[in-house]
Amino acid sequence: MHRIFTVAAKEIIDTLRDRRTMLVTLATAALAGPIFLVLIFNMMAQQSERARDLVLPVQGAEHASALIAFLEREQVKVVPAPADFEARIRAGELAVVLVVDPRFADDVKAGKAGIVRLVHDRSRDRARVSIDQAEALLRAYNAQWGRMRLLLRGVAPEVGSPLEVRTVNLATPQQSGALVLFLVAYYGLFASIMGGMAVALDTTAGERERASLEPLLTTPASTLELVTGKWLATTLFNGIVVAVTLAGFWATLSFAPLPPVGIPFLFGAKELGRFLAILLPMIALLPAILLWVGARARTYKEAQANVSVLLFVVALVPAIQLFAQRREPDWIALVPVSGQYALLNRALRGEAIPLLELAVSWAVPVGLAVLALAGVARLWSRESVLAGK
Repeated sequence: MHRIFTVAAKEIIDTLRDRRTMLVTLATAALAGPIFLVLIFNMMAQQSERARDLVLPVQGAEHASALIAFLEREQVKVVPAPADFEARIRAGELAVVLVVDPRFADDVKAGKAGIVRLVHDRSRDRARVSIDQAEALLRAYNAQWGRMRLLLRGVAPEVGSPLEVRTVNLATPQQSGALVLFLVAYYGLFASIMGGMAVALDTTAGERERASLEPLLTTPASTLELVTGKWLATTLFNGIVVAVTLAGFWATLSFAPLPPVGIPFLFGAKELGRFLAILLPMIALLPAILLWVGARARTYKEAQANVSVLLFVVALVPAIQLFAQRREPDWIALVPVSGQYALLNRALRGEAIPLLELAVSWAVPVGLAVLALAGVARLWSRESVLAGK
């Protein structure tokens, strides 16, 4: 243990000497996530404000005065549509335009359905809120108009609507905000690999490229002791980066003057502690894998290229789970990255996490970390490493 701690202290001192790398890593961890979260909150606030203050350009408003009066009663600002509205919609200058058919009044007098067209480009994210609101208003007017027609003919409106749907939302306020807070889970998981990457690659591929690894291998310390010491130092720095990342989210959600979005986002000290408990196995596993990847590379550049594959996997797995829109099976806790992401989402939703399930999520990462460290020790025990091969 004395040799292991000596190697770990040596790596920590080397890391602290490289102040620029350390400060950039910590500053990125502290600021990047909160800045991203503030941008998301501002985007949501702008969409909510755009939904409240809908400005709807209308062409042919004189043909449907009752419809225009309904829209104005719903606090919609109706303005004349420009002649080139289709070109402006394609350019993103307008979100949606309502076009009333010139035969609208004649069709209504004849008992036919009046024709209106909503012209929009749904591929633009900024326009979707205005499009959805315009469609909802037209559906509401259509339903109201249909009921009035039935009443004028002496028919109860319920005849045409035999089904009354009443929704019951069982989601708690915290669960309602979990759709956005999944970004916190994703970024916290990603921080567990980014935090130790620079240290792990520098202590393996970097030292091999600088020819400073060979003197370490000739010391009385065994290769397993050397690897364990380097892993302790990398894991410590990785844990600091993850803690700083989560603390940045906590401080942002607790004290920053974020714009109101109508959803109470809860990420206090309790959620912070649960996140750290869930991410601990990844904080230990990913440095071990990074050391193994770096030990197999002959140069720092080669190690960076190999790590890009690991980054791709860690970034892709949560995205697959998000877009799959399926309930995760119980055995998902055994799968590294996937299990942690599922548990983080449950923590954000305020659900209880059984200690047995948390322990199961630790089992496989711990076992893989031991195998990775043993693999690095075996690799460094070969004479080819001393020969630079």
